[in-house]
Amino acid sequence: MSGRPLQALPSAGFTLTELAVVLVIVSLLIGGLLVPLSAQMDARNASDTRASLAEIREALLGYAAVNGRLPCPAATAGDGTEQFNTVTGQCAPLAGVLPWATLGVKETDAWGRRYTYRVTPVFAQCVAPSYAVGAPCTPGYSFVLASLGGLDVRSTAGGSVIASKVPAVVISHGKNGNGAYTPGGTQLPAGADVDEQDNQLINPAGVVTMANYDFVSKTPTATFDDEVMWISPGVLFNRMISVGRLP
Repeated sequence: MSGRPLQALPSAGFTLTELAVVLVIVSLLIGGLLVPLSAQMDARNASDTRASLAEIREALLGYAAVNGRLPCPAATAGDGTEQFNTVTGQCAPLAGVLPWATLGVKETDAWGRRYTYRVTPVFAQCVAPSYAVGAPCTPGYSFVLASLGGLDVRSTAGGSVIASKVPAVVISHGKNGNGAYTPGGTQLPAGADVDEQDNQLINPAGVVTMANYDFVSKTPTATFDDEVMWISPGVLFNRMISVGRLP
């Protein structure tokens, strides 16, 4: 055996240049994965919100079937109960946020913002003497087959009418949340899209109202992502007739 000491082989490590190249490649791969993941999350949130709006639609129709009227809106900073005036038998405001507690549905959409809700007065009023929250109206309904809604849904602001004379509209303000109310009762900025502005509440002099009686429902764009659901007169009348509320 040789008595000469063994010599260590030189280590084959990475140079700084090689490490930099590897890091760049990894960053590009991760970035490529994040974009599809973000798109998938957006699509899922939109799908969940549409499903919630379908549940809300059924809850509104069910409420009308039981109480003879649609519920009043809730206060934008309230606890989710409808603002019904037991002295007049009318809604305190005609626009606000969805009365989620009264209906027993989710408070917010998939992005964590409250739904905007607007109702036509005749469909939410109550006939004396049943001026009480939760008490059915007398003689069993607040409106008749000839009653007309006061709200229109359009393809764009000032565009063609998709649905006319509807009794009520519910709106999710989408991912951007423009004009929506948070669970804390704070309203987010309106944004610049005029079609989205048609779907928002304004608060001049402390009075909550809609900008107008027209609402926009259309395919999402880079600046418009609202989800709009409405109760049509025919569907509401059919439900009321089927449960014996309307003759």
